[in-house]
Amino acid sequence: MSPSTTDAVDAAARAIPAELYHGKDGKAVRPCTPAPVTLRHLRMLDVRPGMRVLEIGTGSGYSAALLSHLVGPTGAVVTVDISADLSERARGLFAEHGHRVEAVHGDGLHGWREGAPFDRIFVGTTPPQIPTAWLDQLAPGGELIAGCLLSSLPGAYAVAQIRNTTHGEPDVFVHAGGYTPTIGDEKPQAATYVTADDDDRFDLATNAAITEDAARELLAALRVGRATTWTTEPDDYLHLKNWLIARDPEGLLVATTELGTGIGLGSLGGEPDAAFVTGAHLVTRPADSAVGTKLHDLITAWRLVGSPATHELPARLVRSENGYTVTVQPLI
Repeated sequence: MSPSTTDAVDAAARAIPAELYHGKDGKAVRPCTPAPVTLRHLRMLDVRPGMRVLEIGTGSGYSAALLSHLVGPTGAVVTVDISADLSERARGLFAEHGHRVEAVHGDGLHGWREGAPFDRIFVGTTPPQIPTAWLDQLAPGGELIAGCLLSSLPGAYAVAQIRNTTHGEPDVFVHAGGYTPTIGDEKPQAATYVTADDDDRFDLATNAAITEDAARELLAALRVGRATTWTTEPDDYLHLKNWLIARDPEGLLVATTELGTGIGLGSLGGEPDAAFVTGAHLVTRPADSAVGTKLHDLITAWRLVGSPATHELPARLVRSENGYTVTVQPLI
């Protein structure tokens, strides 16, 4: 990200107040990506004057308006949304405020072939996979930013930055964060998912091949486990979570209990043995949990390799029948 890119995005933000599109209370459209997140990702995308840009997921229209400012009068911006109402609303706001954006109603998973190729593609949502159409419509040397899933476990969201190289496979970098899922698409499902019998706010998911009854035993153990404070820096939990997803140890699980949502391990070699870490706590059950020791050792291993942030993990695209899956590899 060059200083000129940062300056350009800051200038666009000053020229276009978010409330024009988000409403004075910020709730004109729900869900709505916070303006600081949009600005951060636009800086990463490095949009320049004269570029052709495709946006998937119009939403409030704010990010498309910023893009129109960045590309200037010699560039072009097309924004696609599956909601006809949102497309119509944005179209009216673009006209009212003089922002040169073509708002299109359609399924963004297909991109917008009529306007391809695009120098940049900005996707404010998370598809089940990165569609082949998006990469096909990306110009050589172009870049794409989109929400992605790193695992079929719930909450495994991240942001993928993909560069269409001229020398073979695209380059991909993964950043902590995420966008809401695309509307109406089936998401990858964990092998086993359960909610607590007494309160469906609490749940557990794992890719381990265990029964639902066994998963409920692990969830029950975590809800009454011994909690100790885990000292973290801001964003440490997200980076550790993504490193654990990349490492994929046996028994990996995610759970939500009274102490919050976390990632950890579970084993059913006899008594339920489970442990997980949230942004604030390390929870183990039983007190002498072998699984807890294993999780502690994994956290130590993450720290010994420098507590790598998500964007420092090697990433790649894996081709499948319906698109591309984004994967990350641990630093070990």
